[in-house]
Amino acid sequence: MELSGRTFAVTGANPQHLFAQRRRSLLAAWDAVCIIATGFTCRHLNPDSHAGQTPRAALVILGTAALTLALLQVQGLYRASAEDRRMVLLFTLAQSFALMLLALLVWDGVAALWPVPAFAAPQGLLISNWNWLFSWSIAAPVLSLLTRPHLDAMLRQGAPPMPLRRAVLVADAAGLSRLAPIIAAGGLLHLRGCLTVPSRGGDGSPGADAIAAPALARLRDARDLLERGEADLLLIALPQAAGRHIAAIDRFMAGIAADIWLAPPDTARFYMAGARLAMLGGFPFLPLRDRPMAGLQAAIKRAEDLFIGLPCLILALPVMLAIALALRLSSPGPVFFVQPRLGLNRRIVPVRKFRTMRVESADATGRHQAVTDDGRVTPLGRFLRRTSLDELPQFFNVVEGSMSLVGPRPHALGTEAGGLPFGEAAAGYAARHRVKPGMTGWAQVRGWRGETDTVEKLRQRVAHDLHYIAHWSLWFDLRILVMTIRAVVRGEGC
Repeated sequence: MELSGRTFAVTGANPQHLFAQRRRSLLAAWDAVCIIATGFTCRHLNPDSHAGQTPRAALVILGTAALTLALLQVQGLYRASAEDRRMVLLFTLAQSFALMLLALLVWDGVAALWPVPAFAAPQGLLISNWNWLFSWSIAAPVLSLLTRPHLDAMLRQGAPPMPLRRAVLVADAAGLSRLAPIIAAGGLLHLRGCLTVPSRGGDGSPGADAIAAPALARLRDARDLLERGEADLLLIALPQAAGRHIAAIDRFMAGIAADIWLAPPDTARFYMAGARLAMLGGFPFLPLRDRPMAGLQAAIKRAEDLFIGLPCLILALPVMLAIALALRLSSPGPVFFVQPRLGLNRRIVPVRKFRTMRVESADATGRHQAVTDDGRVTPLGRFLRRTSLDELPQFFNVVEGSMSLVGPRPHALGTEAGGLPFGEAAAGYAARHRVKPGMTGWAQVRGWRGETDTVEKLRQRVAHDLHYIAHWSLWFDLRILVMTIRAVVRGEGC
């Protein structure tokens, strides 16, 4: 889809850049101080402390602080708007810190079973001091949560105002005039781009002097900004007569995890109809599409992936090493097969699997799907596929954040159903990309797995995936995980 654009004044360098860098560094340093100080304090107050293990305790405290900060950085806690979501802040602090302690506990147990060099593992240190661990896991996030807002308030004195929403605007001249007061007010929107549509019967003059935003020439440019995460809100301000164009824009953005709001010329009829409206600076917008799993839901989803995924990855490492050795001995070629697949916001995700086919038969595009008794699959690969052990390396994808434990399964770029690309074969297919892909999903545990060679099979998968996205909850995810384990144990695969 192509729409012509009108040039707008382009803003200069972001004045908040240096402030944001300083703020991130100081908040991270303060979080480290909270973790280290509470660690040593709780250790000192613990009556069961082992004096001989003080150097190891210091190593645990410093290592936990460093790894927790890395997790907080990955999860975006030091973004400009993170402090505006108190519950998300508390949840992120607590789960990141507890996650690192959980990983250390797992390592502590492994070290007790398989002795390692003394400098590599604090053997028995955590298990024998569980009361220190428990008090520390509460004290660190609570201290950080109670003191962080005051530190942030001091840092923000004299700082430039932080916009609440990063938006892309698609509007005609009348729409720009309606939204000009909101944009000029400041503190509400940070416009990352503006695409103007010529008005019917007018000169198309938008009065752009009140708006400063990068000009966009095509609707594809707007979608690219949303795909890259540079904006999370699409505002549409077009006349009621442009209903077909609005519907086309909505379809074009179907695979993007962003809010899409319409600024209708006449909101009275929407009020009277009882429509759900979103308010921004006192101006009503009609939501056409909401981001799934945003805010606290996204934090819960990420916590689930880390709390379950990281221990599973640690426990699976011996099995993965054995599989890697078996692959090396059984057939020539690499151990892993890395295939580019579509993920969140249609971004390419390098999905990792154990290689199950002969090297000369590997198909990175996915155009030739594996079938039952496929001659390209090695004997060991057949066993790995039947037991789903070939999927174990995807725990790395989950921990790094490009995939989730539960979600729509990612598909290779060239896969087809009935001779048609997946995007053309099933309506609503693009909407699967509004959430992260998963290692398992609702479609798989309901029997829709394996080869997708017909349009009907693909439509059933898409229907189940969209049902999952619309009805997501933590309990739904846990139910799918239990059903997946049961299917794998029964040899049904997932």
